Amino acid sequence: MTKDAKKYHGLYQGVVASNLDQLRSGRLLVRVPDVLGDDPCIWADPATPLAGPASGMYVVPLVGSGVWVQFVDGDPDRAVWTGFWRGGTQELPPAAQAAPDGVPQVVIGTPAQSCLLISDLAGPTGGILLQLKGPAGPYIRLYEGGIEIGASAAGPTIKVTQAGIDLGNGALTVLPG
Repeated sequence: MTKDAKKYHGLYQGVVASNLDQLRSGRLLVRVPDVLGDDPCIWADPATPLAGPASGMYVVPLVGSGVWVQFVDGDPDRAVWTGFWRGGTQELPPAAQAAPDGVPQVVIGTPAQSCLLISDLAGPTGGILLQLKGPAGPYIRLYEGGIEIGASAAGPTIKVTQAGIDLGNGALTVLPG
């Protein structure tokens, strides 16, 4: 970048054009029309909340996802993607839409509806849920009353509570002691 070139400070809306990073460093090929105009794309390095030797967070968003892009020292040749923007509530993971308004929760979801949900909701629907392939898929739920494991939403479960261990929705109960 030349000394007299325009600098771009602040956040800019970008869109993921490609998530195929041959360096496997979390880079994204992004379009940033407000900075690059119709210029096709630029590689943007990730800014992650956690990184270190053999540890950290690694996120690969879908092509077409909205990402926030910044430019190091305002240089349009040095892009960094710093997070995501949504096109509306229809882009929320379904698990995030299930909780009542105002309930503190953290949801990490994939397009196939596998999710990790951490919720402060009281009772068996709160706590921590790890679910594969949406509400009908296998799950593990940890809640204030115990632990529940299910192969599917309609199938048998294993529940471990202070009252005992329930296998198969009451088919066999093992009492404590």
